[in-house]
Amino acid sequence: GQQSEMGLLSGSAPAPEAPAKESWYSDLVKMYKEGKFKTYARWGGVGNCLLMVVLTFLTGLSMGLIGALVSIFLGILVGILELPFCCTCFQWCQVVQKYLGVFEVYWLRGVLYICIGLALGVTYSVQGNILCIVYSVTNILDGLCYVIAHMRGETHSAADNSAAGLGVNTTKLKTQMAVSAMGIV
Repeated sequence: GQQSEMGLLSGSAPAPEAPAKESWYSDLVKMYKEGKFKTYARWGGVGNCLLMVVLTFLTGLSMGLIGALVSIFLGILVGILELPFCCTCFQWCQVVQKYLGVFEVYWLRGVLYICIGLALGVTYSVQGNILCIVYSVTNILDGLCYVIAHMRGETHSAADNSAAGLGVNTTKLKTQMAVSAMGIV
């Protein structure tokens, strides 16, 4: 009662809300709110791949060569599973992909990632590279997301073999990039 009286006395109408800006990030937020564990797991896999390859190459080599090599190898394996559209340039990558087709079943992929996490944990306990324990935890969490996605009935689709399978609206992203490149605001 008192707030509405104050609004009437001040004579100002409430400001209209600004329209929500549509972007690739808002698409991801929408999927998060919808509870698509497949999307969480896919992004977790991409993050694991980048961390396990790039971060290990940049800093992990100084923390122990064996742990670093194991991390980089497993990171490339995760990358082949999660980013199949990046493998079109390398013949060896396409050959490996054929053998990994069984992991399109999400509970199997989840179990694989949990095993990768456990292997990295063992590597840490034997070799001592601290990054291995970080990757161990993130891979186990990613594996759990895949198992949950399977339990919720989420399955692999043809779109998962492209960037669109990661929840990115590629048409919108390309349009934004073109507009930005042309200098249009």
